Amino acid sequence: MEEYLEKLKQKFHYGEELMNLLSHLIPAMITYYGKEYENMILEALLHCEIHFQEQNEKPKEYLNDYFGVNKDWKIPFLGGAFYQNEIFVKENQVMAKPILYLIRVYLHQYIPFDFQKEEHVNTLIHEICHLIKGYGKLKVVDGKIIDSTGLMKTVYTYTPEKGVQEEMDDHVGIEEAINEVDTIRIMEIMTGKKQEIYGYQRAGILAEYLLDYEDIAKVIKFSQFHDNENWIQYLGEENAKMLIENFDILVKSMYLSFSDINSEEKIKALHDKMDSAERKIYEFTQNYSKKEDIESSPKAL
Repeated sequence: MEEYLEKLKQKFHYGEELMNLLSHLIPAMITYYGKEYENMILEALLHCEIHFQEQNEKPKEYLNDYFGVNKDWKIPFLGGAFYQNEIFVKENQVMAKPILYLIRVYLHQYIPFDFQKEEHVNTLIHEICHLIKGYGKLKVVDGKIIDSTGLMKTVYTYTPEKGVQEEMDDHVGIEEAINEVDTIRIMEIMTGKKQEIYGYQRAGILAEYLLDYEDIAKVIKFSQFHDNENWIQYLGEENAKMLIENFDILVKSMYLSFSDINSEEKIKALHDKMDSAERKIYEFTQNYSKKEDIESSPKAL
């Protein structure tokens, strides 16, 4: 591991604080996800730079320079970080270049990343978990470019005239919620103490209930790392659809702008919708009973 960490440090010129964190984080991730995913974890981190925004740095300018493009980026205003796997088509070959970007300027105020603050560390680990589960998943199916990150799938189209354009994404909410659970459980391994859900709180707490069932946790993790929909087959299409739709409601509601909920009626409708989504997921987790032993289930694994 020391040789690997030195290689990582030299490649990206990481500072001592980040290297110290990674020296504890990587073994914790291997423990949590499983030894069978060790190579994937190591390779993913070796192929993606972790970048902390500098004080006078404009994210859009930095990303355009980093990827060699000219785009009007939509920078997330929540969470403080994002993982971007930029898709290219060059000489008829589909390829990708990733980055993990830590936003440090909020309302024109620069806030340095504090490795002693669990909330800051949580944000970084959350995005690294996305990176790990997205590594090596890029593929082309029926002329569409598909990039998966865990259960989440983003579909792109390509034409020489317009280049690569995002067409749709699926399963965002459930993957974000589960990823938040992954984050706190990895942090618990690192710190030896109970952690609270920081982001996507309502969805994350419900995802905890879901993953408390060992069979569900196993089949979901397998699908996340092997880029398949066995988890849908295992839970049943109707149940999976319910979870997908309602986790989407809870997660995507956090990204609504004021113009989307600029009246008391719209705010009430949103709260009612979120309460209904929360209730449906909660009822499923409370009434779920394992149908079969996942270890002996050829459909699940």
